[in-house]
Amino acid sequence: MIRRDTIVGKLTQMPWFLLLIIVVIAVFGILILLSAASSAHSPITGQPDIHPELAINHASRFAFLLLVAIGVALVPLRLWAGIAYPLYFVGVAMLVAVDFSGVIVNGAERWLQLGPIRIQPSEIMKLAVPLAMARYYHQMFETNRSGFWIHIPALAFVAIPVALVLRQPDLGTALMILGTGCAVMFFAGLSMRLIISVIALIAVAAPLAFFFALHDYQRQRVETLFDPDADPLGAGYQLQQGLIAIGSGGPAGKGYMQGAQKELNYIPEQRTDFIFTIVAEEFGFAGSVAVLLLWAIALLQGMNIASKSKSAFGQLAASGFVSTLVLYVVINLGMVIGLLPVVGIPLPLISYGGTVMMTVMIGFGLLMAVHLNRDNGMSLRGIF
Repeated sequence: MIRRDTIVGKLTQMPWFLLLIIVVIAVFGILILLSAASSAHSPITGQPDIHPELAINHASRFAFLLLVAIGVALVPLRLWAGIAYPLYFVGVAMLVAVDFSGVIVNGAERWLQLGPIRIQPSEIMKLAVPLAMARYYHQMFETNRSGFWIHIPALAFVAIPVALVLRQPDLGTALMILGTGCAVMFFAGLSMRLIISVIALIAVAAPLAFFFALHDYQRQRVETLFDPDADPLGAGYQLQQGLIAIGSGGPAGKGYMQGAQKELNYIPEQRTDFIFTIVAEEFGFAGSVAVLLLWAIALLQGMNIASKSKSAFGQLAASGFVSTLVLYVVINLGMVIGLLPVVGIPLPLISYGGTVMMTVMIGFGLLMAVHLNRDNGMSLRGIF
């Protein structure tokens, strides 16, 4: 009989259905990127000229990171709890370093150049914040501490990186870190009445933030959300062209590699942030719903894993990561269909980009680690 605590034993207990859904989403993303990399139809063959480099890169990254995720899952959950604080403080230090010696790309100072490697510290914080908060709350509950006051330090765990990311400026990532942190606090028992009060306070302060806190281009994006026709060839161009692509797909779509908006390259960032427009144009309403259902299944599987964990750390780390995924999907789709401002959030496993895929796949690995250690109540006493 195979022991459950061996590597082979853990592999047999993997949440294989969740892994299957992850693979299906990523394979669909490879197909969409293959379509995104096709240009107008060749006058000789009548077929699209295909440039498969994007899809090949996406596939190779996913294959490698899938192995990384499985490796992460095999690491004892107690070890992840042990590195939660160091990872958080290293991430904060890197965010501070960005403020002094960051690399500017497309007008934003968000990256650090470490030799041949370029790192975006804000991506690290998408994992470090929920992990550090999960460890903090676990230790509070383990020592029988409760009440309103235990949430104050947790709020600081969120506020510090949010403030640093806003300075870069990166409103989308800051909102994701804030949303994930608030979700962890909610799952840790923060009063719903208090949460509603905070939301109301934010709503009241929103006009002040719009006029005095946002950068000019961020205010322009918000204005475009409410009136995309005001500048159809400028600020509103991307959103309008995206909506045309989505609407032209109809119930069943125009067919794979048949999207006119994509072939004529009318939509900026269609391979990254606006990749859902290709899905909607070529696969229509049916294909769009299928993608949403796949993500819904993955998210429900993740929350099921969180609910079955017997440790507070496992519950909160898993639910925090699922909350991050929810924000990825909701914000991306919201900005593509014109319900939210364009803030540069990609659609995980489908949009092109290695940094986000790395964050998401490591997060899935942590989620699977919670699953493998679900029956372990886990004490963090004496942990470094």
